[in-house]
Amino acid sequence: MRRLLLVLLVLILVVAAIAGGAGVYVARRPFPQISGTMRVAGLSDPVEVVRDRWGIPHLFARSSRALFFAQGFVHAQDRLWQMELNRRTASGRLSEIFGEAALPTDRFLRTIGLRRVAETHLGAVSPQTKQNLDAYSAGVNAFIAGARGRLPIEFALLRFTPEPWTPTDSLAYGKLMAWVLGGDWRVEILRQQLLERFGDGALERLLPGYPADAPVITGGWHLPGLGLRGLPGIGSNNWTVAGNRTDTGRPLLANDPHLESQMPSIWYLMHLNGGPYDVVGATFPGVPGVIIGHNRDIAWGVTNANPDVQDLYVERFHPEDPARYLYKGTWLPATVVREMIKVKGQTEPVVEIVRVTRHGPILNNVVRGLHAPLALRWTALDSSTIIESVDGINRASTWAEFRQALRAWDAPSQNFVFAHRNGEIGYQMPGRIPVRAKGTGALPVPGWTGEHEWVGWLPFEALPSAHRRDGFMVTANNRIAPQGYPHFLSRDWDVGYRARRITALLSEGTQSVQTYQRIHSDVTSLPGRAMIEALRPVRILDPALQPLFAELLQWDGVLSASSRPAAVYEALLDALIREVFRTPLDEAVFARYLRQYEGAVQTLLALLRDPASGWWRGSRDRLVETALRDAVRTLEAQLGPNRDKWRWGRLHQTTFVHPIGRIKALAWIFNTTTPEVGGDAFTVNNGAFNPEEPFKQLVVASYRQILDTADWDRSLVIHTTGQSGLPFHRHYRDFAVLWARGEYVPLLFSRPRIEEVAAGRLVLTPR
Repeated sequence: MRRLLLVLLVLILVVAAIAGGAGVYVARRPFPQISGTMRVAGLSDPVEVVRDRWGIPHLFARSSRALFFAQGFVHAQDRLWQMELNRRTASGRLSEIFGEAALPTDRFLRTIGLRRVAETHLGAVSPQTKQNLDAYSAGVNAFIAGARGRLPIEFALLRFTPEPWTPTDSLAYGKLMAWVLGGDWRVEILRQQLLERFGDGALERLLPGYPADAPVITGGWHLPGLGLRGLPGIGSNNWTVAGNRTDTGRPLLANDPHLESQMPSIWYLMHLNGGPYDVVGATFPGVPGVIIGHNRDIAWGVTNANPDVQDLYVERFHPEDPARYLYKGTWLPATVVREMIKVKGQTEPVVEIVRVTRHGPILNNVVRGLHAPLALRWTALDSSTIIESVDGINRASTWAEFRQALRAWDAPSQNFVFAHRNGEIGYQMPGRIPVRAKGTGALPVPGWTGEHEWVGWLPFEALPSAHRRDGFMVTANNRIAPQGYPHFLSRDWDVGYRARRITALLSEGTQSVQTYQRIHSDVTSLPGRAMIEALRPVRILDPALQPLFAELLQWDGVLSASSRPAAVYEALLDALIREVFRTPLDEAVFARYLRQYEGAVQTLLALLRDPASGWWRGSRDRLVETALRDAVRTLEAQLGPNRDKWRWGRLHQTTFVHPIGRIKALAWIFNTTTPEVGGDAFTVNNGAFNPEEPFKQLVVASYRQILDTADWDRSLVIHTTGQSGLPFHRHYRDFAVLWARGEYVPLLFSRPRIEEVAAGRLVLTPR
């Protein structure tokens, strides 16, 4: 029997070893070749790809055509699955691979029509940009052609192969990013619903405007007392400091875009050297060029400017013909598009009928709760020249050339900060900002009268700009232009908490790469401190809650991962918002209002200072006590009854989720969870969560850069996960722990320093 058991054990081990070996082989088969020579069809001349120890490729080419071919090839080596997912998302083709679960997303994006407009805009790009797009696509397709049988594991699991890449795919992804960074149309619907329910006075109360004493980007900086407004979760920080305030005497520039977490990271670090290009930084897999970074002379960073570039128009359709709509007394034909959506597992496609008026697509089929037909007007559906701008920025060597390149940046409008190695710093807001014949687009307007049309665009010269050699400039999605600026830009600015905090930290003394690192990691909550002050007059009667409330009142407002009061504060804030607003608003309106979390927080802070307000429905103190009791229940349910183990980091988990990682059995392969992190939507180190599903982190600092114009090789960067998009690869999640701890890797630029840390050298040669 012992011999038999021994034989069985040996057989089991042999089978396990074979299976394990097969698994390793399957997992490693898609890994890219990073050394040696590879002959590639379609390449015009050789390109050297030097990968450093952190997986960052440095491409050295003789011509721009070969450079962008190689960029497409290398992007596909590491991120082909992500590129495929992005283009299917932008094109509304997720249901083909994921089935019916993805159908609502496809229907929505087919209605908006990102792919449709990208196809029409391709013909308008310049010959140089078209050449870059063509070369990039050829590089992607050269990789696909040579990778049959070695595609990323996602293609095998979902049983399909990628189609050839096209320039339209790159443009459509740019449209998708513009959509992600927009969203004013949702606020317009909410405003209309609040207006109908409560009247004019409630709008300013529930969605307050920008405080008069908060920082303004181009209006000078000051440090007034704390205000009572809020901010959205998705945003960004960037700032630049002139040499008179740095330890090197040269400018420093920082940036950290805040976007939804995903696996792999939205960004891919890359260095492009060839022809007129020598530029390094963060790229989008699927798009040629460098989006954020520096070249030989200049550095730049971006944050969302939040201008109002989306309007909703109420349309009147003919009672007997839904394909005609009224405009200035005439029934005009709408464009009717039959979108055929293939769904995995279904023999017949789903047909989505999309009607498009002169104002844009009708949203009612894909947005719940709408009554009258609403059309969406959006600048990104009118034009697409951002790819031209990226190319110009990458080649710019002066402030004038940089601004000239930004003239082509249409949507999404961004706050650009600039630093030059000669000592200059600058700020420029680009973008297509509409001029309206009437009103400001705050609410849906009649589309049939012609009174609310867009009649032009703000000229580039009128857009906010600044340029100097001293001081510093900070943007954090806050108000751009001061009172008195003659043009309407937006009403939906971030409140300015992050801008205040960054400004205060930059004002403390001489700045360096190290001080910038500390600012990036700062989790001090200014609204948290304001809320503690507002809660001091509250009297809690329940003796079981009094010690916890007393501890909360002693909190320093720092949302560190290890803090128990920080966890109590966040749970109480969430409970208070629900206690105060859910009953007066019905469920549908409350759900919309909850997505405007900044409005709820800023209103709540104001109400805490007004105990007589009718919103308390009797007693402020008793409602706060009820909310605190709810918060304790939430903390006990999620963290257990032992209060010694309550801390914000445990409640505020950060997991980067791959679409296939949503399947529990596969999560360990595709997803990654970081060490505990702090912060929330209102801290410099953004840790925003979805208020509909608190408290797990949803928004992250997706990329951090610190660029040193005195020595580019001293620059530091990090993004969230790793350079590779291939599970089991050593660079698949190697950045995650560094990112969570506020650490960085070098962004090397000079050839000698790159050679010192080279981990692979691949020469691509023409076949």
